[in-house]
Amino acid sequence: MPVTHVVAAFAVRADSVADFIRLAHETLVVPTRAEPGCLRYDLCQDASDPTRFALIEAWESPAALDTHLARESLRAAVVRLTPMAAEPPKVGRYHPVGGER
Repeated sequence: MPVTHVVAAFAVRADSVADFIRLAHETLVVPTRAEPGCLRYDLCQDASDPTRFALIEAWESPAALDTHLARESLRAAVVRLTPMAAEPPKVGRYHPVGGER
């Protein structure tokens, strides 16, 4: 089964950037990287707009991702991060096509 990728794009209020980075790292990045099936989970900041972020994820299977999405800790993190948002996040689930390594 091919790896499942997720790209979640966020726009954060300018006055919340530092808090967003800290809280996202504590509540999302660190715990998620320890989850079974997580191959990659990186918080990235836009090089030209410091209020824009993306979570770049790779999961060994759709089932591993679904398990992650069902975790109460994920829902709790989203509740804490939502007030910092400048707009709703955009989340896409992807799979490799042709030429996979």
